[in-house]
Amino acid sequence: MARDRDPPHALRPADRETARSCRAAASRHRPDRAADGEHLPHPRSRRGRRRGRALTAPSQALDARIVRASLRPLPPDVGKEARGRVLIVGGSHRYPGAVLLAARAALRCGAGVVTVAAARSLVEMVAGQDPNVTFFPLAEAQPGVVATGAAAQVTPIFGDKIRAMLIGPGLAHASGTDDFVIALLRNAKAVGTVIDADGLNALARTEDWAAALPKATVLTPHDGEAARLAGRVVPTGAARVAFAERHATSWNAVVVLKGAVTVVSDGKRTYVHDAPNPTLGVGGSGDALGGAVAAFIARGLAPLAAAAAAVWVHGRAGALLASEIGESGALATDIADAMPRALREILAK
Repeated sequence: MARDRDPPHALRPADRETARSCRAAASRHRPDRAADGEHLPHPRSRRGRRRGRALTAPSQALDARIVRASLRPLPPDVGKEARGRVLIVGGSHRYPGAVLLAARAALRCGAGVVTVAAARSLVEMVAGQDPNVTFFPLAEAQPGVVATGAAAQVTPIFGDKIRAMLIGPGLAHASGTDDFVIALLRNAKAVGTVIDADGLNALARTEDWAAALPKATVLTPHDGEAARLAGRVVPTGAARVAFAERHATSWNAVVVLKGAVTVVSDGKRTYVHDAPNPTLGVGGSGDALGGAVAAFIARGLAPLAAAAAAVWVHGRAGALLASEIGESGALATDIADAMPRALREILAK
């Protein structure tokens, strides 16, 4: 669900100049196959070679071939533990559905078990709405607001049980939530972590927040959230690619800079997804993307590979919906439900 007062940058039609500039920044050669399912191929920029210099980060257009190199069909005897467990932390009385949308997408992208950790009264409100999701009630400071000390409740289930965590969908801002987010991150050093929405806003209000990030972190900001994290406006055109690369390096995280043209970078490798689709311009679309990233991390992909796969599957799901029902009327639940078809399409080739 939409939780930000900023203009929905991720939902606007693509600016033609920005799209052209981003296309120019991405080389379009065929990648080599990855040696295993955890790493994407390392792209090289032809343009950089022609000019006799390397770009800050070799960039490449994100397409099905790149994603196919990192994904593998599930073996016939796979169990839920092998698929991986995802923990989603968020929700509030104002935005109760966000965690359910993220959980739905994570399950649709192949996670074995998805658990939602939320304030106790919120769990009581939403627990019966999806029998596929498990719930972990947290102590609350007030109805629907997670208590700062609730981070200690979550810590025991890290490690072997939880492979990936998504923080932020629907969390909202209240006294103590920023401290809760930071405490949770400090306790999750060994867990692949995705931070979205109000999780990102909590970081932006915290001094030296990057020091609290787990080793394997993916940040999924739209332009407004990215501007708050960086303390500066996100530029347009090819400079937007450089912005994502620079801050991925300084934050030591994978950055998914969401927009009509989405940039995925770890500071060393960069992928540009230039496939604008108004079908994705609905509340909850970003929650679905965050759930997809977490699912692919839980399935064993490295953070950059997981982020790239999720961006592509999310975009392809929107394209499939546009061809089936048109560009208007699709819901975030429809996007999540179309993700298995996008996965089947890519794995069948």
